Amino acid sequence: MVNDMGLLEKADKMQSTDPSPEPTPQPEPVVSPEPVPVAAKEKKTKKSRRKSRSAKVKRDRVVKKIPDGFEEASNGQKAIRRLSDFMVSWGWSIPIVGMNAWGTTPDMTYFIIAGIGLMFFNLGFMPRSTGRTVGNWVSRTTYVNSNGVTPTPIYVLIKGLTFVIVLVGLLFVATSIQDVSETSGQILLAIGLFLLLPPTLDYLFVRLKRDNLGLWDTLFGGVWLVKTTKTAEAKGWLKKLEQLGDYSAERGWWDDKDASEPPETGK
Repeated sequence: MVNDMGLLEKADKMQSTDPSPEPTPQPEPVVSPEPVPVAAKEKKTKKSRRKSRSAKVKRDRVVKKIPDGFEEASNGQKAIRRLSDFMVSWGWSIPIVGMNAWGTTPDMTYFIIAGIGLMFFNLGFMPRSTGRTVGNWVSRTTYVNSNGVTPTPIYVLIKGLTFVIVLVGLLFVATSIQDVSETSGQILLAIGLFLLLPPTLDYLFVRLKRDNLGLWDTLFGGVWLVKTTKTAEAKGWLKKLEQLGDYSAERGWWDDKDASEPPETGK
């Protein structure tokens, strides 16, 4: 027992003499940043977007030009092309309109069918088979796009239908005036204005744009009426059209005359 008590006393003395263990360092609390309000974030994003937009360099629109190797048709050639195509495609409608204006209404069914067939021949068959209308052959011109090739025949068809679209649109507007207070008259007026919108835009495009391209010229990627040479391979009735081109050229109808020059007087 005496030995056991001695051992206990020694153990107590050793515990009392041992230095107290150092306290372990506690990690500092991490302070989370304050949340940014949503409104402030939106303001920052809007400002950054405005800065990025203002940083962008404004590019000037490039004016479309005729491709290299082609020369734009003269005003005389344009007039001959326009007149020739009108007479072939829509010349048959002139007597019908005249007879209706005078109050004469004969049966013109077969005449109208033949006229429509002639119109599709000039605006559909000719561009698809030869790449040119009758007016192009007579004026010795053709259409080319920005790639220097003939545009799709749909372009020629749409441009050729401008006359009938304007005529029908004016007819609808004139008919709707007397019944404009009724629903039927308002419908006719809306249809008439809708039909007249594309030709009006086409006219404004030519007058206001720097490249002088119309609505359909622009939508088809840029199309110009250019001069062409005489086709040596033309045979048959196409050769007759070439001869009409020679005749119009000899008469001087293709020349651009200066308006400042005095007209020639013959004795």
